[in-house]
Amino acid sequence: MAARPLAEVVEPGWAQALEPVAPVVAQMGDFLRQEIAAGRRAFAANWDHQWSSDQFPMRPERILSELRKAVPEDGFIVTDVGWNKNGVGQQFSITVPGTFVTPSGLATMGFGPAAVLGVKVAQPRRAAVSLIGDGGFSTNPSVIATAMEAELPVVWLVMDNAGFGTIAGLESMHYGWSFGCMFERCGQPYRADYAAMARACGANGVLIESAGDLGPALREALASDLPTVIQAPMENAPTPTPGHWNINDIYRKGD
Repeated sequence: MAARPLAEVVEPGWAQALEPVAPVVAQMGDFLRQEIAAGRRAFAANWDHQWSSDQFPMRPERILSELRKAVPEDGFIVTDVGWNKNGVGQQFSITVPGTFVTPSGLATMGFGPAAVLGVKVAQPRRAAVSLIGDGGFSTNPSVIATAMEAELPVVWLVMDNAGFGTIAGLESMHYGWSFGCMFERCGQPYRADYAAMARACGANGVLIESAGDLGPALREALASDLPTVIQAPMENAPTPTPGHWNINDIYRKGD
C-alpha cells in the first residue's frame, strides 16, 4: 500500500514540521503491515487443511472457504455470536472496509438474522449474507417472513452444530458438562429444519447433505430474487483463541 502525502493526512500546520520524519514513519507502516500479514498467514496455516475438508457434518473452516469463494469482495458478511463471529474475525479475508458487520464483544445473540435485512435495505445492489449459528437463528426466525414482505433477497447461512456450541465447549472444558447447551432428543443430536421453515414462508430453503453441496447452494442463493436459508450441519469445533487474550481465562470452577 503506497503511503499518502503527509499534507493529506495531517493539518497543514503540522505537515512541514513532520516532513523530516515522514519517510521513517512510512517505512514503519510498511514493516508493520508485512508483520501482521505474516502473522495472519502463520495463524491460518494451523487450519488451512480444513478449508478443503470433505468431512460431514462439515468443518466450520470449509464453510468459510465456500462462503469466501461465493460472495463478491464488496459483499457484506453479517455475523451473530459464537464460532461464526470469531471464525470470520480470525480466518476470513475481508478486503473491502465496512463489509464485516458484527455485534463484536457485545455478543448480542439474534443480531445476525435481523441486521442483514438492514444491510440489504441500505445496499440493495450488493450481496448480503448472514453467517449465523443455529442457536442464534432460532432466537429470531421471523426475519424470513419479514424479508419476504420487504422483498429483500438476503441469504442466511446457518452453521448448524445442534447447540449453543461455544458455550457448550466452555462448560465442558471448565465444569465437565454442557448443561442446556446441546440440543438432543432421545440421546441424539436434534436439529430443527430451518430450511423447511423458510420454504413454509415462501422463501428458498436448502438443507446441505454433503460438503460439496454448499458452494453451488450459495451461488444459487446469491443469484435468486427470493430470501434463502441454507442450513449446513457442522461439527461443534472449538474456536481457537491464542494470543494475549483467551476467553478461557475468565472461567473458574467453583468449590
